[in-house]
Amino acid sequence: METIATRALAARKFAKMTQKQAEAASGVKQSSISKIERGDTSRSMSVLALARAYRADPNWLDTGDGPAPWDEDQTRQARDKANEPSGPYRVARTPPSIPSFNPRTPGTVPLIAWADAANWDSLEVSQQPSAERWIPCIAHHSLHTYALRVRGDSMTAPSGHLKSYPAESIVFIDTQLKTPDDGERIIAKLDDSGEITFKVFKEDDGRRWLLPLNPTHEPVRQAFTVLGTVIGKWEDED
Repeated sequence: METIATRALAARKFAKMTQKQAEAASGVKQSSISKIERGDTSRSMSVLALARAYRADPNWLDTGDGPAPWDEDQTRQARDKANEPSGPYRVARTPPSIPSFNPRTPGTVPLIAWADAANWDSLEVSQQPSAERWIPCIAHHSLHTYALRVRGDSMTAPSGHLKSYPAESIVFIDTQLKTPDDGERIIAKLDDSGEITFKVFKEDDGRRWLLPLNPTHEPVRQAFTVLGTVIGKWEDED
């Protein structure tokens, strides 16, 4: 299978999901899933979320390299103390404990302070503030990608929702992606106050606003500048 489109369609069919069910499981809009399966988009931002929903190797889904969901070598026997049935490998990428990777190690991004997010991509490398540490990012990303530790509960979704970003989880932001689709998660700067915020980007009939996932927080309807789009998340196990 030579394209993302054919692999994405095959993986969804193998998972026995409709596009609507895939939307519910992954958080990727049905229209975006349809575009990916038609080959109408070359963006791979949603591939990681779809791979999780289909229980597929994200590298295979994105590049064709690696085992397909139906390959026999993806199954294993339960370990003695795992207390779980045989099933596909669960791919977990744990940020290293401090000290972490050396700065600019290939495949890693800097975990930075919120105060540094506004101007990070416009600074020369020699002028960038020191990062808390450098951590792996398995999603495809530009060299101007960074990570932030989520603060507050405005992006903590109500119980039962699959996509949620609780405080202290880590999100990866690609600053080269500044034209998000409706429903994508972004980092934005409020033009009046200069505050940096993490919200869902909403756009309808020329109107743009920022939506929190937590319904106890109000939407943000003041002018803002998109700083980058979220391409992935890390969250520790409970």
